[in-house]
Amino acid sequence: MSPMDSREQENVEKHPIASDSDLPEGLTLVTRVVNKIGQRNVRTSNLPQRSIRFVKDLVTTLVEERWRYALLVFVASYVGSWVLFAGLWYILSYAHGDLLQDPATGERLGDGAMPCVDGATTFPGFLLFSMETQISTGYGAKVPTEECPESFGLLTIQLIVGLLIDGAILGVVYAKLVRPPQKISEMKFSRRAVICQRDGQLCFVFRICDRKWQHAIETKVTAVMLESKRTTEGELIEKHESYLKLENDGRLVLLWPVTACHVIDRDSPLYDLSAAELLERKLEIVITITGGTMTTGQINQARTSYVPSEICWGHRFCNIVEYDTRKQAYVAVNERMHDIEPVDTPLCSAHQLDILKKRFQNDVNVGNQTEDASAGKRQSTVA
Repeated sequence: MSPMDSREQENVEKHPIASDSDLPEGLTLVTRVVNKIGQRNVRTSNLPQRSIRFVKDLVTTLVEERWRYALLVFVASYVGSWVLFAGLWYILSYAHGDLLQDPATGERLGDGAMPCVDGATTFPGFLLFSMETQISTGYGAKVPTEECPESFGLLTIQLIVGLLIDGAILGVVYAKLVRPPQKISEMKFSRRAVICQRDGQLCFVFRICDRKWQHAIETKVTAVMLESKRTTEGELIEKHESYLKLENDGRLVLLWPVTACHVIDRDSPLYDLSAAELLERKLEIVITITGGTMTTGQINQARTSYVPSEICWGHRFCNIVEYDTRKQAYVAVNERMHDIEPVDTPLCSAHQLDILKKRFQNDVNVGNQTEDASAGKRQSTVA
């Protein structure tokens, strides 16, 4: 077993992936960087000061976190501020002597004519007073008095802290509500990709469908092949990136399910791969579509990936768009977007196919020249 294989096996043992039955639509279990629903299978370990980094950028952390954790932080911030200032009010009243009472009569024994906080003598009472100060527009039975000058400063600080908490929570909630969705509308990729001939050239083709009525705008698709590569100096580049050029530079109009095509030419990383060699290679083709939503216009993206077991050589996608004369509209059967059909396709690589085409063209040219020479001899003999 090679060092790379042993390292992959160790990662699988440390981070087991869900079984085949847990994967949607019967997908096979493979080791990949991006799974079929667009999630990255990448984890960072031994990152220094990882927790501190999240705390330093707390706003971004709350925006990207799930709602349950964000709401937990919001509730904790309110409750924590109430308890903190209740303790400060309690300490202020205790220092003023407002908590000293005559056991027999219950009268206050502290200094001054009035207490710092009238109507609060226990910690639960100060907690209710702290909540009234921070979230209400007025006081009830518990009110601050002008007896303690320190109470004005503490009251001002608590009001400012309450406003800061309200503003921060409002900003985070607004950012979470208007942020772009995880995927472009209802984008869906075909479960499999195909390799077939188009206009005499081998092509790598996959299908994209936007099932939402308000389709994504300004969409662009990119395809990147990830494969380990060893340089001439012996360096192993893990998951080397090779871009696959798509037709129309990846620009698509998603009015119905459309196919994206990569022509396997001299500049393609798939140029030297035959059908048999493709199954033996450990490669992954990551598809990324970027665009904006018509509702908000914000840019977001969706991703998927294809491994050799999901690339069908010698197949093409079935046509699922037809014009319905009764409805007077085009009808796209989205349930059939994964349907493919076999088609005659050479099993050799695109490079070998170009060589065979050149040989055939040369043979045709030689045959034509021979026929022309024979016709010239016959004409000279007749003459």
